[in-house]
Amino acid sequence: MLALFPLCAPHPHSPSGERRTGPADPRSRIRALLGACAVLPLLALPGCAGAPESAPTPTPAQEPETGSAASGEVRVDGAWIPEPATPDSTTAYFTVTNAAEADDALVAVESPVSGEVELGSTTETPSGASQMGVVEEIPVPGGGSTELRSGGFHLMVNDLSEPLAAGDAVTLTLTFESGSVLDVEAPVLERSAGPSSEDGGAEDHSGH
Repeated sequence: MLALFPLCAPHPHSPSGERRTGPADPRSRIRALLGACAVLPLLALPGCAGAPESAPTPTPAQEPETGSAASGEVRVDGAWIPEPATPDSTTAYFTVTNAAEADDALVAVESPVSGEVELGSTTETPSGASQMGVVEEIPVPGGGSTELRSGGFHLMVNDLSEPLAAGDAVTLTLTFESGSVLDVEAPVLERSAGPSSEDGGAEDHSGH
């Protein structure tokens, strides 16, 4: 039966007095292992370091809730009213979509909170100044839409019967040339909180 010896045990001397070739001195192996163990933590440092924390993704700003309504081929979306800068007047904005092939036009607006709602338009004079005025109608092309916004077509809600504040809702009754009539609830929002527009703000009709 063969006798098994540990690999690290020193080999006995041969009868002739010559030392057999075998594994290195166990003490040398221990010193080598200790040296390797001392190096391992240094090698592990880069792996132990956590990945840099990424900055949190900013949450996109949400558009505020606005009013919408439909009647026949006409639909209104994004209706809102900026909180009045003065107690007696404000404006109203929305988008009108006409699904019919024929052109249409908004010709009249009424509201229980206003003694008079006028159709308005802001134009640019040759000198580059903005000029606001009253128009008889606001056209809505067939198969298209018209946006009422600051700097363009809009409603002028005059002679307010009561103060309006953010959080209120105003009923607007819209009459179109085609005969369509619809009521839309337009929420009153802070002037800076309304849906985005090209010039980024509501028009001031305090001097109108």
